[in-house]
Amino acid sequence: MKFFKLFALTVLAFTLIFATSCEKKKTTPKLFKEKFTKENVFSLVEQIRKDSTIELTDLDLLASGIARYSNVMDSLYGKTPQDVIKTEERIRRNQFGLNLVTNAISGFSRFRYDGWKPAEINGTKYNVFTYTVFNVSKENIRRISGYLQFLTSNNQLIRAYRINVDQTIEGGKFTQFQSTFIHDTTNQNENFLVNALKQNPASVFVAWRPTYIELSGGQKIDLEQQ
Repeated sequence: MKFFKLFALTVLAFTLIFATSCEKKKTTPKLFKEKFTKENVFSLVEQIRKDSTIELTDLDLLASGIARYSNVMDSLYGKTPQDVIKTEERIRRNQFGLNLVTNAISGFSRFRYDGWKPAEINGTKYNVFTYTVFNVSKENIRRISGYLQFLTSNNQLIRAYRINVDQTIEGGKFTQFQSTFIHDTTNQNENFLVNALKQNPASVFVAWRPTYIELSGGQKIDLEQQ
């Protein structure tokens, strides 16, 4: 309960900070209203770099935003620096919100991936994943959901599986579970994952991305609720 109160206060604090910052009207630099073109992209960037009146926060947002177009520069043309900044700001705000909720859920639970094994029933192939959830808190967890993600060494997502645990996980205890999924033989990523798990499991990295937790007292956090 204390953690949820702290979480609520943290969200309130972020809201107040954001509201206060919105009250301060910023003057948009003239350079931010110019559109990027194939001919001016370097000169416009150079002018912005040399303008000491532009805030560092905007420079950071613009730099990150432009980097997102590194493989599709044509998509940058026709947009203004202000357009790029606003898009990057929206992306970051969403990511920070996701991180905030994810960390709150992690404050109550820990996830451990224990292994994989293949199975076949009546000609149908299955992937069986074993994992353990540790309830860090003293209060029972009524339900927890998330995604079991498998990644390459370059942090590229290979495959993700939706995990739903709808049984009680007692406070302070480790509880092991198994989830079974039909193996989609037409999915190249899934075939790649299974081959890697068979031949070189150390080459696959596993991550847990929680999306929902509900405690026995009724408190819950839902990352997917909009």
